[in-house]
Amino acid sequence: MPAAGTISLPIAVAAAVALALLTSAAPNKPAPAGRVELEVAATLPMPEGPAALVVLRDRASGTVLPLLVPDGEALGAGARLGRAPESLLARALDALGARVRAVEIDAAEETSTGARVRLDQAGREVEVPARPSESIALALASGVPIFTNRQLLAKSGLTPDELRKAHAAMTTKASGDPLRL
Repeated sequence: MPAAGTISLPIAVAAAVALALLTSAAPNKPAPAGRVELEVAATLPMPEGPAALVVLRDRASGTVLPLLVPDGEALGAGARLGRAPESLLARALDALGARVRAVEIDAAEETSTGARVRLDQAGREVEVPARPSESIALALASGVPIFTNRQLLAKSGLTPDELRKAHAAMTTKASGDPLRL
């Protein structure tokens, strides 16, 4: 575990990429009270294995929420196939008369209850606990918003100022020599 005040390399890399993306963030309509709407800013494959770092961004503040997911390729595939007519998920939702309304990320860890998928079934709201990676893929496939709460974003997010500091730390060594990646 890194010492307090340090940032691990995968998160620092995500921070640097996210910093570059911050300049393109456009303001968005406000989210419901207590919730923050996020967008997928980047999906960064890890150097070894199928894991990926998904960077979610709050357009209003520029704060990013990095999530390490076990299978980044599945996230993309899930987004492409989640609502395809031939997918099991699409057929199950259709058979139940359900429609995905929104996704809410509750934890910055990939747990089976780290997110909630909000469904509308004949006018009735149904919540289904899910993994954040699966929820994000479903939100992308369904074209619905991704939310989190302000507490999680404050606890696990990286502000634009923190991203600038991480970027500066990555580009220069303590001795002032440029860092070569």
